[in-house]
Amino acid sequence: MPLDTDSALVGAATAEGALELALGEGLDRLFAGVRLLRLGYATERDYARERLGIPARTMRDSLALGRVCRGRPLLRRAVAAGLVSPCKARAIAPVVGSHEAAWTALAMDATVRELIAAVRAQGKEPPEEFETESLRVRMPAALQDKLDAALKRADETLGGGAPRWQCYDALAQEYLSEHGGFAPEEVAGGVRGPDPPPEPPPMPLPDRVAEHLAVIAEARALVADEVPATTDPVALDAFLMRLMKALRARDAVLGALALRAVAEKAWLGAGYATLKEYCLERLGIAPSAFRQRVWLERRMFAVPPLREALENGVLTYSKALLVAQDATLETVADLIARAAGTTWQQTAREAAEREDRRNRAAGVRRLWAPKDVMATVKAAIAAAVRKARGEGREIGASEALAEIAEHFLRTWPADRLRKLSRSRRQVLSRNGGTCEVPGCSLPGRHEHHIRYRSHGGTDDPWNKVRLCVAHHLRGIHDGYLTVEGRAGERLVWRFGTGEIFETLRDNDVRRADAAAAGCDDAPCVSESAAPAYAVPGREVAAAVAA
Repeated sequence: MPLDTDSALVGAATAEGALELALGEGLDRLFAGVRLLRLGYATERDYARERLGIPARTMRDSLALGRVCRGRPLLRRAVAAGLVSPCKARAIAPVVGSHEAAWTALAMDATVRELIAAVRAQGKEPPEEFETESLRVRMPAALQDKLDAALKRADETLGGGAPRWQCYDALAQEYLSEHGGFAPEEVAGGVRGPDPPPEPPPMPLPDRVAEHLAVIAEARALVADEVPATTDPVALDAFLMRLMKALRARDAVLGALALRAVAEKAWLGAGYATLKEYCLERLGIAPSAFRQRVWLERRMFAVPPLREALENGVLTYSKALLVAQDATLETVADLIARAAGTTWQQTAREAAEREDRRNRAAGVRRLWAPKDVMATVKAAIAAAVRKARGEGREIGASEALAEIAEHFLRTWPADRLRKLSRSRRQVLSRNGGTCEVPGCSLPGRHEHHIRYRSHGGTDDPWNKVRLCVAHHLRGIHDGYLTVEGRAGERLVWRFGTGEIFETLRDNDVRRADAAAAGCDDAPCVSESAAPAYAVPGREVAAAVAA
């Protein structure tokens, strides 16, 4: 009997709700207080990407689901049983309040669109899906150099370590503050959207999909109960890591079925006009997450070793997305090995550098940002185009970006920025301006002495690391994280999860085991002894694995 793609996809999506709920509840409990810092992580998104291997957006959605179901047993049971999708539960979050029974009953019968209308009728706004946008602009190397100089200056004005999209936003805001007023449709030619997707590969075999569905059913049974009733971050972390195995099975079946659904236009057969409506109403899945999974599935058909690495747990989902961007049959093995042995943060940085080199060689610049920021960038480009036209010049998007960059450099000359000593500049220039703790994405605003000055430590650059406020004041000084070695040469970081990383030179981060991470440099002194829970005890690991 042929496999019914729609029915199988609905079954997988129903199981996904239970898994997402368990993930959200576990994250909600782990993120309370300083439990996350006790594991060595300063932000929720860094823990999600580095430890669990899921995109920050997945973490935010799951966390929102766990929080809306907290203390609401009726809604929780409905989500766990697949009677209310995660999308519906998140939609009613602003209003469910003390009227849990009524809103749960409505969510079981109404569509997402009807729920949103009902929420707005109560004077509330449902949470919006976080979406990003990109622009590709044909831009000669000379103009790219000018833009890069302005982006570097913008990063300095923001304190260092800012994401690139924030730097684009700073450039655009500065230009619009003097040349405001715009119409986005006036943007000159030269800007285009992403390349069209490739033709879909042959569909996966039905028996392979059926095999994945069986695994999903088993995985759902694992999380039928509440998350462990504990406040111990190590136990919660172990539970979440166990849950990730079930989520890998979910990813496998959703990818295979999503690709079949797109090829067969399953939404039309199910009575839906668009794929977006089908995702929201029939599957209860965010359309952007569905599209992302289809894209990755196509890439894994083109580069089969990528699928094997993902299903075997060699790569996390978030790293697989990065490797898939430019992996070929010739390069995939090296890229997988590199990504598996380092952090998501470094894998992302290396992927961006490879993309920048390709684009620069092709005379192309790609701008990526959240949609609201991209609207501001487009507005600045349009304003620059209109200003030039008023002066009797016709320029394209690339020239407009160059003029925006020049305006920022004139407004923020180098001598306007705070002067720093040579030693401090050397420390603050490491790791692209971000915190040097492996996997941390926060700006590094503090300097930390690896060896205390009271223990004979010096102010030399090799004895200082750049840290974010949280990792410095709570992670290091409370003993949840330790660092040893010489900055710029070799540092050894020990996390509360038991993970050990080495940083070679300025930012080459590699995973290490306890035997390989021994520090034989003379001045190595740990800041303080880590507390007992810094490394999971055997009894905790055994209890969680049971």
